[in-house]
Amino acid sequence: MSERQPGAVVVGTGFGLFTHVRALRLAGFEVRAIVGRDRARTQERAAPLDIPLATDRLEEALEDPENKVVTVATPPHAHHSPVMAAIAAGRHIVCEKPFARDLDQAREMLATAREAGIIHMLGAEFRFDSAQALLRRVVRSGAIGEPLQFLRIFHQPGLQDPAEALSPWWEDAEQGGGFLGAFGTHMIDQVLSTFGRIERVSAVLQTMAPGRPHMTADDSYVVQFAGEGRLRGTLMAAMAAAGPLIVATKVVGTKGGAWIQSGAQFGDPEQVWVMDTGGSRQVPMPDDLVYPPPTPFPVADLIQTEQDRWHTMGIDVEPYARLFRELRKRMNDEDVDAPEIAATFEDAVQGQAVLDACRRSARESQWVDIPPSI
Repeated sequence: MSERQPGAVVVGTGFGLFTHVRALRLAGFEVRAIVGRDRARTQERAAPLDIPLATDRLEEALEDPENKVVTVATPPHAHHSPVMAAIAAGRHIVCEKPFARDLDQAREMLATAREAGIIHMLGAEFRFDSAQALLRRVVRSGAIGEPLQFLRIFHQPGLQDPAEALSPWWEDAEQGGGFLGAFGTHMIDQVLSTFGRIERVSAVLQTMAPGRPHMTADDSYVVQFAGEGRLRGTLMAAMAAAGPLIVATKVVGTKGGAWIQSGAQFGDPEQVWVMDTGGSRQVPMPDDLVYPPPTPFPVADLIQTEQDRWHTMGIDVEPYARLFRELRKRMNDEDVDAPEIAATFEDAVQGQAVLDACRRSARESQWVDIPPSI
């Protein structure tokens, strides 16, 4: 007799529909409900994916006792309410990043989840990205000695057409928009999970997309940081950088360096390399980090904005399925024995502290210290 699939509720009809639904199903969950702001539109978007309940009320979905898990993939400013409602109903929770409006709100969600005794996870699926996970393993193995410098550059030539549709919140800083929150939080989590605490930051935020005079959110950032010990680093990205795609990820240590060799196009297969006194060599990809080729989202009519196109390539689905499989193991009280562990709300609070410090640094044009205990 096969194990009954636990029910899941997805809050959010964008990334939640494109990625959470598919990854939950791969991980052995039954997606029983999806929640959006507009009931009719939510029903229209849910129908091609055969989701039984499409509603504009999370409470309605939580009435079903078979729904054990809630995943939240709304815009950042709208995370708090569904997270708190799910916790109050005793459901396990996975929340997207950027996690909260600010550090105080992040702390509140963590404290409430701890008190409720539920499983809580952050949607930091890049922890399970093949190349990033392998680079982390290489660094933490000591192969390049003590890490001294981390560099991450991601310049993509998007948003060149001012008529290209974006979800309104992506352009609005008040709603949590901005590339630092959308993409920089992944890089911040990579630093935290690979090297440890970030102690201080200096950040510059810019808006470069042509023809969008009402856009208040950043689409470009440069963050310098000081980590534990002698580690220093730079995180640099832009989603409206005309010209070719430029991607670089590199760690330099006392005994050598390691880097991700990226392809010419976003989503191309990546390799991890090491250079030390013995020369340069490619690090073989372990079997547990080899995923099948990504499958693009199959319903073209639901892909309507620029960020929809970014999120429907399918490259996030397998890493997210790894995250959800870990969730299911924890729900079953099974041991999780893997080099990569999903981020929790504790990690989310650490990341939020760095994110808030970056935004403050950009406003004040100065270095900002991050307290050791938050």
